[in-house]
Amino acid sequence: MKNSDRDRIKKWVETWKRAGSALDEVKRRELRAYNYFENQALVDEMLQWAVDHQKIRLTTGMVEQQRLFMKMRKAIF
Repeated sequence: MKNSDRDRIKKWVETWKRAGSALDEVKRRELRAYNYFENQALVDEMLQWAVDHQKIRLTTGMVEQQRLFMKMRKAIF
C-alpha cells in the first residue's frame, strides 16, 4: 500500500472518530431535550406495538447461547 493511500485512510479514520464523538453529543442533547409529555401518545403507541407483537419465549436462550459458545470454541481450538 502506498504512503499516500495510508495517509488518506488514516485521515478518513480520524475524521470518523471526531464525527462519532460529535454525533454522540448530538444524540445525548436530543435525548435530554426530548419532550416525552408532548409525545406521550406516540411513545405509548410504540410501546403498545411491542407488547402486541411480542413473541412468547419458552426459554431464556441461555441453552442456545451456550451451544453457540461451544461450537465457536471447537472452531477456534
